[in-house]
Amino acid sequence: MKKATAILTAGIMAMGVITSGVTVFAEETEEKTYSVTYNMNNGNAEDMPEFQFLSGNMKGMVSNESRLYVEIDLTLDGKDAYKLTSDCYVLENGKKAEIGDDTGIGLTLTTTAEGTYTDNGDDTVTISTPEHVHHDMLTDTYSVQMKQSVGMNVLGNEEDGSYDSDDLPELTSMVPETIFTLNDKDEIVTYNYLHPEDYETKDDAEKTDTAEAGNELIAIPSDDEATTFTLFDNGTYEFYFASYDVKDNGTYAYDADSQTLTITDANGKETTSTVDGDNVKFHYEYSESNQLTGDFTVEAAALADAVK
Repeated sequence: MKKATAILTAGIMAMGVITSGVTVFAEETEEKTYSVTYNMNNGNAEDMPEFQFLSGNMKGMVSNESRLYVEIDLTLDGKDAYKLTSDCYVLENGKKAEIGDDTGIGLTLTTTAEGTYTDNGDDTVTISTPEHVHHDMLTDTYSVQMKQSVGMNVLGNEEDGSYDSDDLPELTSMVPETIFTLNDKDEIVTYNYLHPEDYETKDDAEKTDTAEAGNELIAIPSDDEATTFTLFDNGTYEFYFASYDVKDNGTYAYDADSQTLTITDANGKETTSTVDGDNVKFHYEYSESNQLTGDFTVEAAALADAVK
């Protein structure tokens, strides 16, 4: 990243600082950009860290939706300044889907940040908390439904728009101190928090969710096996859509006499099961979007035994 300075005898070249008959040349600098693009088709989506310097965690979506990309570029000026760009977008038929086009899946989710970095001398650099951050979050007819599913928000604000740390200094928290591993192919190999102990991992969060929900009684896979509906012993449930890493929680009640399961989501919407022979059936819709659904069938005897 930094070229070694040359030391030549005086008189060879006119430039430099002459000291005791020796010319010491100023350090040469070279700006370089290191990049990585995460996508299901690239085979690296599962390797993407849990944060991407964006207003939501796109890992689950990118790992299951081949049209979604996250591209991260880190430009180092060869001295101590960096510029980071993280861009999440949708490719449809070989081109970026734009806001307002006929696909309805256009997405602008872009962060730019500037600050200082330290070259650690071992193929890694550490970026500091940025001095300036700008973030654009714009969605369309269908892409707007990603907001709840991946937690897209800017300091708790889910409104589309442009956000800047000049107006919201707290925006710099979107880009924590991070260690990047780089290679000589101008690639970002990986990156991670400088202080990972300060951030809750995904596994820790899932353990916390489970503990709050209670002990699992029964996990019911949907008929197409794309989603799971889990009942806990404290009267709560969790609907999980694996492809989008979406969870939905609420409460349930079971009537043994009628073999009826009544489900109440976070918005108070009720869903009631039906009996079909020896089975209990129900259709569930994600509380924030009717586009994420699951049809479930469970043996009545197994359900009754689990929640007795």
